[in-house]
Amino acid sequence: MPRRKRFPSESDPIPDVASYLKKVEEIRSKWIDKKTLTSRGDEKGIWYRGQGNSEWGLTPSRWREDFAEEIESEIRLEFESVGRQLVSSDSQRDKWGWYFLMAHYGAPTRLLDWTVNPLVALFFAVSSSSPDTDAAVWVIDPWQWNKVHIRGLSGPALPGWEETEPYLWDLEASMDTDNADIKRKWPIAVEPPHIDRRIAAQEGRFILFGTTRDLVASTNVNRRTKKGKRARLDKIVIPHQMAIPIRDELDRLSVNEKTLFPDLAGLGRYIRWKWASF
Repeated sequence: MPRRKRFPSESDPIPDVASYLKKVEEIRSKWIDKKTLTSRGDEKGIWYRGQGNSEWGLTPSRWREDFAEEIESEIRLEFESVGRQLVSSDSQRDKWGWYFLMAHYGAPTRLLDWTVNPLVALFFAVSSSSPDTDAAVWVIDPWQWNKVHIRGLSGPALPGWEETEPYLWDLEASMDTDNADIKRKWPIAVEPPHIDRRIAAQEGRFILFGTTRDLVASTNVNRRTKKGKRARLDKIVIPHQMAIPIRDELDRLSVNEKTLFPDLAGLGRYIRWKWASF
């Protein structure tokens, strides 16, 4: 495992939602050049990811120990062949749609979930933390990441672009090459179509990995290169003792299982959490 780097906001843990939003605004103000904006549409948004353990790196499930040696094409084949009877729309039935659905429903992929909504990321951080482990929200500038690591890109890519194709072959071709289809080293920031209610509700975005197994491994993170470029990545720490009160605050702001998982399973989990005895 690569040595973990220090991040600017890591040494300033936040105690509540107001402090968290203030920290987010501090990061945003540093990263976004407001002098170049002519309208709100010109703003290059940043992405957030909540994790229940502040010591974890940024590794997708496909590259974690349990699945690192498995053949990805076989995993994709099983998900698609069984999943076709479980989806009601044909819009998901291209390779990108299926791959995004795999990630969002827990199957191992090289995708790492992010969101453009900082409160959504905070919810996932505190709701997955343990009583004695600090949580964290990671913050990334996807525009700068792609600009530094992906030739010819200055912002998030879309599925099917020339730059994204080497990251995900068609399933048949992937099966024929026995999983030798990953041709790129550094991850690429991708904006998915909102093909699923969960992805839309969570305002989801993805970073798609190549052969590198941890986003933090890039030597260009928070370090100016000879060409004057650097990838922007930060980490906000949430003390474990504040996870429960922060989750209560978020619920009062309607950021909860019911709104982020707009289905019966999400509603059931929300009711179970809401009515549990203290």
